[in-house]
Amino acid sequence: MIKVGDIEFPKRKVWMKTYGCQMNYHDTERILSHLKELNFEHTEDQEDADLLLFNTCAIRDLANQKFYSHLGNTKKYKEVKIGVGGCIAQTDSKDLLKKYQHLNFAFGTDAIDNIKEMVFRAYSGDNKFAVTSWDRSENYSIETKITHGSPQAFVNIIKGCDKFCSYCIVPFTRGREKSRKLQEIVDDTKKLVEYSGIQEVTLLGQNVNSFGKDNGESLAQLIQELEKINGLELIRYTTSHPYDVSDELIEVHGSSKKLANHLHLPIQSGSNTVLQRMLRQYTVEHYLELVEKLRKANPEIVLSTDIIAGFPNETRQEHEATLELLNKAQYDFIYSYNFSARPGTKASRMKDILTADIRGERLREIQAHQLEIQEKIRSQMVGKTYRVLVEGKSSFKGETKWRGRTNCYRIVHFLPKELEQNYQWHWVDVKITSATALSCQGEVVQDFGRRLPIFS
Repeated sequence: MIKVGDIEFPKRKVWMKTYGCQMNYHDTERILSHLKELNFEHTEDQEDADLLLFNTCAIRDLANQKFYSHLGNTKKYKEVKIGVGGCIAQTDSKDLLKKYQHLNFAFGTDAIDNIKEMVFRAYSGDNKFAVTSWDRSENYSIETKITHGSPQAFVNIIKGCDKFCSYCIVPFTRGREKSRKLQEIVDDTKKLVEYSGIQEVTLLGQNVNSFGKDNGESLAQLIQELEKINGLELIRYTTSHPYDVSDELIEVHGSSKKLANHLHLPIQSGSNTVLQRMLRQYTVEHYLELVEKLRKANPEIVLSTDIIAGFPNETRQEHEATLELLNKAQYDFIYSYNFSARPGTKASRMKDILTADIRGERLREIQAHQLEIQEKIRSQMVGKTYRVLVEGKSSFKGETKWRGRTNCYRIVHFLPKELEQNYQWHWVDVKITSATALSCQGEVVQDFGRRLPIFS
């Protein structure tokens, strides 16, 4: 039993549903870590929970609809406390509390570190409240908290965005850009490596390339400092804005031994006129120049991107420019979506002639075109050997296989070399035996165990 003030906290269970991006999953880790201090244990079984929490995403309409459906279905739970956090709660907390009578509290993206106080209030009898205040300080300081027990961790380095792309709600749900101090991140990562066994970190931010601007620091400098940490084997980062990719950062992609051979660099459209309407602040020509520089600095680098199909009033010619961009950029994979208007953004106020059918047709055309490119690129992997951190098992065509991700972020499936061998969180070298546009199959040629003797 844990006692806080006059309230006793017996052992209870919390169920959590997370929607959206890596930042939301990082926030969920923080929430669960804080709740441990109030005697809460995480459960995957909603029926077994005393507290139900939702961490929401306002970026994609599909995630929105799933959340509202899931929240509505929790009305049947009469004896539990229910809270909603994340991006939707940041902008719509009052409406949520009014519409869903069974909802106890809502909290915004900047209030997650106050989750203990909110749960304390809910169990003290306070009901129907929202916490969405913003920390307006230039810098912000946090400590990375993890609960998953794996050697991988997300480390938040910057939050918010100053770009205000016409389709994006992030500046309204996450606020303006605020960076952590470089040395704090280095110290934080050292602790993760030394005390939690972390070997792979992903640096997070809505625009990581803007990191440290107000402090006279940069993402390139941060990567160079993190590379010095003994025991840290792999560094990734996401998400990037092309406008802020510097020559210094490109150079690090060529010189770093621990930075992944993968960069996710969202383009959104292959048409300059669409990019102008999106307020993206770069041209296709500038973007392709960056791609050329990156591949010159690191010939092994693999690129991925985001594409929005059917931006308001997109012409057939503008759509075809995106298909041509795919040919020129030669992405290893893409994330592609139909445009969906986010309330409050400039794009949501644009008069639009496109129908849902046209958007759907264009999205399918983009995806089919990319798969043809992808299949050719992936076929070149056959016969090559890649180092993989094995994340777990998965079912592939009815057969259970191990699954890991290469340095260049490609998922590889392979059968156990020996049936009794447990490869969970082992570093292994896997030789690719076959590849399609969507999957790679391989065989283990060397098992390094749970820690590489020397990074190479």
